[in-house]
Amino acid sequence: MFKENIIEMIKELRKETNVSQEDLANYIGVSRVTYVNIEKGKRKLKEMEAKKIADFFETPMSYFLEDSKDSKDINDENYKLKQLILYIVEKTQDIPSFGKTVLNKLLYFSDFNHYEWTSELITGTTYRKLPYGPVPENITEVLEEMQQDFEIAIIETTYHNYTQQKIIPLQKADLNFLDEIDEVSEKECTHMKWLPKAIEIIDNVLDKFSHFKASEISDWSHKDSPYRCAKKIGDELRPGLVFYRSESFITNPNNL
Repeated sequence: MFKENIIEMIKELRKETNVSQEDLANYIGVSRVTYVNIEKGKRKLKEMEAKKIADFFETPMSYFLEDSKDSKDINDENYKLKQLILYIVEKTQDIPSFGKTVLNKLLYFSDFNHYEWTSELITGTTYRKLPYGPVPENITEVLEEMQQDFEIAIIETTYHNYTQQKIIPLQKADLNFLDEIDEVSEKECTHMKWLPKAIEIIDNVLDKFSHFKASEISDWSHKDSPYRCAKKIGDELRPGLVFYRSESFITNPNNL
């Protein structure tokens, strides 16, 4: 199932991103000794470990496979994440610098900016601290299922001499679920004189960041408090830390 040179591919990815064996071992949930044995060919790489490595390097799982893998059942809770992905790529597909890395950060800021206002994430997904910034922990599986369901297409392009994963929407986003989110937020946030709709928060993120290059938005995300306070690569980002943001990241004036 895996490509014969998968271990060399992973070692090359580590080299390109200056990631240590220990950091990668921690993320996939094995000891450093076990990971070293994987790289030496003394221990077989498991499918779930390969999926986590793909997430870590923001690389599609198909990059490591000889043939397309069978689709994996994904919980219905990812419906919101999928629709937000579709909406973002609809709005940004014509921007030359837009690719998967930028998408991950737009998802992060949409979710965490919404949390700053309502104490709820739009998508309900978990984000992890990775070298290029915050990333939804299940993004690889979600994007692969969206490709299999013909909701999106992902093509490799080149932008400023860098390989870029360009995401093309094949379906329209269904944002009806945002109405329910807004209704709950209005009931829970009665103390606020004004509360933006979820779509307003998302659009503000797109207006501010969608034209950023991958390196620019990654660098910016590294300075946000949830990312800075996560100790290790692979750690879960705590949404509540948005209430300790520096002034340049605050979107809710009530937190100033």
